[in-house]
Amino acid sequence: MSQNGDRSLAEKLDAAIENLSTWYRVTLIMVIIGLLSLSVVISLSQYHFQEEINKHGEIKEIKDEKTGQIGLAFVPDTDEIFSTDSVLKLYTTQVWLMASNGVVIGLLSFLFLWITSRGQSYKKELKSIEGQLIRQSYLVNFETSLPEGETRTDKILNHSSLVFPELQAILRKVKPEGKKLPYKQNQSIGSETMDVVVSTKKGYFTVKFFDNVNAQTLEQFANNLSKSGKPLFRVLCLSKNFDDELQSAKLATIMQNLNLDFDMDLIFEDDQGYSMLWIN
Repeated sequence: MSQNGDRSLAEKLDAAIENLSTWYRVTLIMVIIGLLSLSVVISLSQYHFQEEINKHGEIKEIKDEKTGQIGLAFVPDTDEIFSTDSVLKLYTTQVWLMASNGVVIGLLSFLFLWITSRGQSYKKELKSIEGQLIRQSYLVNFETSLPEGETRTDKILNHSSLVFPELQAILRKVKPEGKKLPYKQNQSIGSETMDVVVSTKKGYFTVKFFDNVNAQTLEQFANNLSKSGKPLFRVLCLSKNFDDELQSAKLATIMQNLNLDFDMDLIFEDDQGYSMLWIN
């Protein structure tokens, strides 16, 4: 089976989002190059036109004393080289050329804004679908499957690899004889020591094992990670016990008040497996 066929649906969706982002950036670059090229052409055209006019004379505004209207006239420096009407037509053509180029620039600018708006909209929609898919995968794998592995770390990483395409992508690159995620233990992130840290293309995937967790513990932990400035992709908080407040209807408010700039999940851990308390 091909490598593409080995990919999970979540990985394929993640790849689609990346491809959309790539083509979105390429299209924007092409529009920008078009705008710059058009600006250069206009500038050079105007420069050469003015240069040619200046060789033979100049165009001046002349006021008609009878009507009070102001018109244009070409005033040659020497004897007439070409007719005044020809020069005026050339000048008028140049004005229309500038106006037409302005319209083109306007259309390209509209295209730029449209691509930006639609590209961000489609990307947001795909990210929403990916989030729903990961949430469903999270629930199915963590609620219904028994963890595999000899240690707590092996068990949570094996389970997490079934959910997150970022971890699945790393696993595919690991040599067949290994087939284990490369990770670091007891790594400091800010003032917190994380039990497991995996470096992914979207940031650090981290795991913290707790004995007991209450709202104050959770708030302090989240603040310490936020202050670290590290690129955190996902933070898993595992505990055998979460206090009653965190298991009540207040949990949603507590999590929202943390104002996290990364995803953090709360997971019950026992000898039989895992149970989700909160999926960010």
